[in-house]
Amino acid sequence: RGPCGSLSGGHHPLLTEQAQRGHVVGMFRDPVERVASGLAHNFHDCEALQHHLGITCSANHADYSCASRAKNLTEATLMYANCVTGCMTRMLTGSACGRGEHGLSAPPAWKVGSSASSSSGSSISSSSSRDVPALAISRLRTAFQFVGDTGQWNRSVCIFCGLFSPRVQPYDYDRLFVNVRPSNNLGAVDKAKSILRTHKWHDAADQAVYHEVTAWLDKVEPRLQDNARYRECRAEWWKRRQRA
Repeated sequence: RGPCGSLSGGHHPLLTEQAQRGHVVGMFRDPVERVASGLAHNFHDCEALQHHLGITCSANHADYSCASRAKNLTEATLMYANCVTGCMTRMLTGSACGRGEHGLSAPPAWKVGSSASSSSGSSISSSSSRDVPALAISRLRTAFQFVGDTGQWNRSVCIFCGLFSPRVQPYDYDRLFVNVRPSNNLGAVDKAKSILRTHKWHDAADQAVYHEVTAWLDKVEPRLQDNARYRECRAEWWKRRQRA
């Protein structure tokens, strides 16, 4: 156990009670990178696309062959991107990442209760008219003790180490800096990113969330320059870069 009482991996929406307690940490990702990775990871969070394309994806997390079997990768990429547009925004406000079958073609409706399926438990009331992207940013600012950027993993880890002292034993950098589940289909990831950029795909809501995360890291890191744990972490990171 570290500074957090419990940690939950995977894609789980932030429920109202959790947000109100205000003891949340999370890792976020550039929207283009997230979509490309999710597509290569068997259309993650958009099972409806498998049915639409007539592809059965393996439940094995080590099997990343689904996207490679799409007859038209451009079509599959753009449909998948539409399905998970606003993923981080929705999850911050209590809903699922993917928007289901109607999300393959319909644009997201950014009013609370009008987007795709809500998670079980307490999500935002469907009677509320509050703007979902604004609520997502508000929750990001008030509910989270720490936010990190998956694309800047080691930097995020060192900022976390500087902010929170370990409870039981020193931080194990051999475990903190390792990619425990690297993509096995980098070809599909690179192709998907190229398709998204060629078609000028843009997720405005999630881009705002991601900007908030990177701005927070830029704001907090200068305060840690004299922090012993942060400096130790950076030194360990540099050692590994030298050996690479």
